[in-house]
Amino acid sequence: MYLRHLYPTPKKFTEDEAHRFIFGSKVTAIVSGLSEKCAERAKKLWYRFSCDASELEINAAAGCGYSLIIGNADCSLEADDEYAISVTESGVCAKAKDESSLLNAIKTLVQLICPINLSEGHEQFYISSAEVHDSPAIKFRAIHICIFPDSKLYNIEKAIHLAGFLKLTHLIIEFWGTYQYKCMPELAWDGHSFSKAEVEPLIDLARSYGMEIIPMVNHFGHATQSRSCYGRHVVLNNNPRLSMLFEPDGWTWCLSNPDTYKLLAEMRAEQMELCGDGGYFHLGFDEAYSFATCDKCRKREPYELLSEYLNRLTDDLAKDGRRPIIWHDELISSKDFKGAVASGNSHNTDKAIDLIDKRAIIADWQYWYKDDFNPTTQYFIDKGFDTIVCPWDDHENIRTLSADAKRMNAFGIMLTTWDRLPSFLRDAGYWAGCVWCEGYGRAPYAQTEFACLLRRLYDTEGNFDEAGWNLNEVLQ
Repeated sequence: MYLRHLYPTPKKFTEDEAHRFIFGSKVTAIVSGLSEKCAERAKKLWYRFSCDASELEINAAAGCGYSLIIGNADCSLEADDEYAISVTESGVCAKAKDESSLLNAIKTLVQLICPINLSEGHEQFYISSAEVHDSPAIKFRAIHICIFPDSKLYNIEKAIHLAGFLKLTHLIIEFWGTYQYKCMPELAWDGHSFSKAEVEPLIDLARSYGMEIIPMVNHFGHATQSRSCYGRHVVLNNNPRLSMLFEPDGWTWCLSNPDTYKLLAEMRAEQMELCGDGGYFHLGFDEAYSFATCDKCRKREPYELLSEYLNRLTDDLAKDGRRPIIWHDELISSKDFKGAVASGNSHNTDKAIDLIDKRAIIADWQYWYKDDFNPTTQYFIDKGFDTIVCPWDDHENIRTLSADAKRMNAFGIMLTTWDRLPSFLRDAGYWAGCVWCEGYGRAPYAQTEFACLLRRLYDTEGNFDEAGWNLNEVLQ
């Protein structure tokens, strides 16, 4: 292979560098089971990983399962394989259990391409004889990405390229006052937001990698769609007459106001239309600091109001074939979990855990656990909930929670990036290994190789601002 490592590391990989499959500037593959969008992604990956010097021509073959064959080659899937690859001197074969798995096989295959000659008219490459058998240790592998008013869409695009190439299954996009809704213009910052037409290419990009896009609108805290430390409120800085949609400080949605419920339903509908078909919707639900402080809400028992609201949303989403995902912190008490992120005891919402619909998926964001055991995840699983573990940007936190997800047989994992997207880009190979591989540990730090992957996936055409993961070379 060209780099020292494959990303993420396959379950089984053997290579015989003494024997090679050699090819030139054009290669023809017989492919079965790839949609047009994913086939185009496969061709782009082949081209980019051959230094823009070899083209993959795809001839579709129906009824052959999910496979890609170049030349004369064959391979077979082992019992627990997601995909398998075989390379011999006479050809290449990849087989998989479904379309996304075949695309994952291609993502591994292109990393094996090595150049011999890149001179125009004399292009030549090789792939060493190899066998790959692979499957993920965690089935549901998601990434949560925020689009802030100062975000650059090309940085979001780079993150999606890496997430898709490194075999994540789901992309969650959260707009922070940056999506121009039809239902209410005040939900977007003037001059710092994006139209549906501007965002749709990102959705198409993610789908071309085989990812499902999970729409997100925070239905509880974070109603400002801005970070609390900077004091902005996308709606109320636009129109103070809309104040009754929120609790008095504006931070939390008012659950007693039927207009709030109606607006959030309209926002959900627009986000589902944008993101396309899928089985989930992220409702947020974290850090509702000012919950039940208005005249109407404070007359209710907070945990009852919360559970009624979430169960109503769960029923609504079920009509669209979706399940809600919610952050965990309002559902546990810090009195019960020392050192855990827990907000439930601050206004008596931890009791809601026994009243909410089990169709809700709990996203457990414990960013400070680094000791190979996260008790809150086991708590939610024991309560009967599908539970997703959610690390942030610390290596040990990512490794620990990934190991917990495997050991506890959790529903999945969700990588979070928040305001530190450059860290996600820079550490791509590390987190990819943690969420894909069984027993992945403290791997060597190969930042230069992650940069190589990014260059292969995203062509800046020499633009400095779009290159790499930071906007500057010098800290100002």
